[in-house]
Amino acid sequence: MFFNSLQYILFFGCTCLLYWLVVPDKFKKHFLITTGFVFYFIAGQFIRVFIFGLDLVVFAVGRLMFKYDKEPKKRKLIFIFGLVATIGSLVFFKYTNWLTEMFSGIIGYDMPYLNIMMPLGISFFTFEFIHYLTDIYFGKIKKHSFKDFLLFSFFYPTLISGPIKRFQIFIGSFNKFSIQVFFQGVLIVLFGYFYKFTIADSLAPLTEVLANPQSASQYSAVLSLYAYNFRLFFDFAGYSLIAIGCAKLLGYAVPENFNKPFIASNPSAFWKRWHMSLSSWIRDYIYIFLGGSRRGQIRTILNVILIMAIFGLWHGAGVNFLIWGIYHGILIAIYHITFKRIKTKNLALKIIGITITFNLVVFSWVFFATNSLQDSFLLIEKIFLT
Repeated sequence: MFFNSLQYILFFGCTCLLYWLVVPDKFKKHFLITTGFVFYFIAGQFIRVFIFGLDLVVFAVGRLMFKYDKEPKKRKLIFIFGLVATIGSLVFFKYTNWLTEMFSGIIGYDMPYLNIMMPLGISFFTFEFIHYLTDIYFGKIKKHSFKDFLLFSFFYPTLISGPIKRFQIFIGSFNKFSIQVFFQGVLIVLFGYFYKFTIADSLAPLTEVLANPQSASQYSAVLSLYAYNFRLFFDFAGYSLIAIGCAKLLGYAVPENFNKPFIASNPSAFWKRWHMSLSSWIRDYIYIFLGGSRRGQIRTILNVILIMAIFGLWHGAGVNFLIWGIYHGILIAIYHITFKRIKTKNLALKIIGITITFNLVVFSWVFFATNSLQDSFLLIEKIFLT
C-alpha cells in the first residue's frame, strides 16, 4: 500500500478522522500503533511478524542498558549485541544474495540463491533502531514506555520511505489538532502528490532507455540522465512531503528530506541538502564515530569515501551502487582538499560551482539508474564514445 494508491488515501483519511474525532486522547498512541500493524499487513508484509521480534529485542536491549547504567562493561556488551542483531537483520534480508553472488564468483562455484522476502522499509527502520540504541547508550534518550517505542517503530507514514526519525524528537513533537496545522498538513500532502504525479511520472517515459542502454543513442542517453535526475528528485521529494504532511495531520513532526539541492555550489553542500535525514544520520552515527575530520586530512578523506560507499550500498545491493557512493565520496574529498578553504562571495564563481556540481551529480546517476555495472559502462560509452 504505497502513497500513490487510492487504497492509501482512503486508509489515511479514515485513520485521520477516527484519530481526531472518535479515539479518546489516552488511546491515541495505541490507535496509531494498531494502524501501523494493519498498514503493514494490508501491504502484504507478513514478514513484519518476524521484524516485530526485532522490535522486542531492540527495546529489551534498551531497557537493559538503562538497568546497567552503572556497569559500563556489561552495558557496552549489551549495546554491541543490539547493534549486531539490528545490522545482522539488515544484512541478511537485503544483502545475502548479493554477497552469495560475489562469493560464488570468487570460488568459481554457483551457490544457490535464498528465496528471501525483504521486509518493506527495512533500510529505514533498522537505521532508526541503530540511532535508538546508540542514543540510549550515550544518554541522549531517557527511560520511556514500550508504547512510545512501538509508536516510533510502527508510525506508518514513515514506514515505507522515511524520512528517518529520531526517537526523542519524534515523541516530543506531538501537537494537538488545530485548523492552522490541519491546512498546513493538507497543503504539504498536496504538494507531495503534485511532485509525484504531475512532474515525476511525466518524466518517466524519458528515462526508459536507462533500463536498456543497448538501444540508446548519445542524445537519448544524455537526455535520460537529466530527466532521471529531476524524476528521482520529484518522486522522492514528493513521497517525503506526503509523509511529512500525513505526520503533521496526525499531530507529529518528522524531519525534512530536501532543501533545494540543485542550488548547492559544491558536492559537500549537495549532500547537506539531498536526503537530509539519511545524510545527517550517516554523519552522526558513522562519520563522527570514525573520527570525522579530527584526525588529519588523509583520515578525513578515507572517512568520507568510506561513509559514501556505505551510503551507496544502503541504496541498493550491487557493485554499481557501491561505485556510485565512492564516486560521490571522491568528489567530496576533492572539494575538501582543493576548494573548501576558498571563501568568496563572487556571484559568478558561485554560479560556476552550482553548474559544475549539478552536472557531476547528474552524471553520477549513470551508476545508480542502470541495472548493472555493465549497463553503466555501456551508457558511459554511448555518451562519450558514440
